[in-house]
Amino acid sequence: MSKEPVIKINHLSKAFGKHVVLKDIDFSVSMGDVTCIIGASGSGKSTLLRCLNLLETPTTGEILYHDQNIAAPHTNAAAYRAKVGMVFQSFNLFNNMTVLENCVIGQVKVLKKNKEEAKKSALAFLEKVGMAPYINAKPRQLSGGQKQRVAIARALAMEPELLLFDEPTSALDPQMVGEVLDVMKQLAHEGLTMIIVTHEMAFARDVSNHVVFMADGVIEEEGDPSQIFSHPQNHKTKEFLSRFMRG
Repeated sequence: MSKEPVIKINHLSKAFGKHVVLKDIDFSVSMGDVTCIIGASGSGKSTLLRCLNLLETPTTGEILYHDQNIAAPHTNAAAYRAKVGMVFQSFNLFNNMTVLENCVIGQVKVLKKNKEEAKKSALAFLEKVGMAPYINAKPRQLSGGQKQRVAIARALAMEPELLLFDEPTSALDPQMVGEVLDVMKQLAHEGLTMIIVTHEMAFARDVSNHVVFMADGVIEEEGDPSQIFSHPQNHKTKEFLSRFMRG
């Protein structure tokens, strides 16, 4: 029984001038999938995610969201991003707002919720990520791990159908990585559809149900985690994973 794809990418490429960053990318994500995209720095992973969230415009190809090509001109990017949220490695919180205000503003502006309703929802998601005690704090008063948990709560408050994570732990001190990964594990366990660009190999192996390995702008190999981590077919995948597994 095949599940309906939420997003399907066909022949996607992205070039910046003469520099081709993504070449002929095809893959799809179904409801409830946790897809981890792995690969060395510079392999195109973050650019792929930025294309999926329309922060970059693909050079060629289609991004079908429920069969509608959102890479076509005149797509309402704000409405689409309300359904496909993103968590960035640098948190992107509003520094002049409290934790609670950060989680309320998008709901009011984009989802047109009233303030009270938005606040109630924000509090529920801040509670979920363990940040309810900090609702009146400003981002500068928080650790990196706390900021990232607020950023996740803010994204969840928009009730997205799909959440994109761009290396959500790479800007964190090692002791804070675990607290963010724990929240993401819980979300995976609850069935949230996620695409995660990550260097956390153990997380990719244990939490995802689909792994995509990228090198030099192409998908070299993809499959379920046990196959990719235990029996990689591609020599580039083998080389990349042997470096990581030694680490």
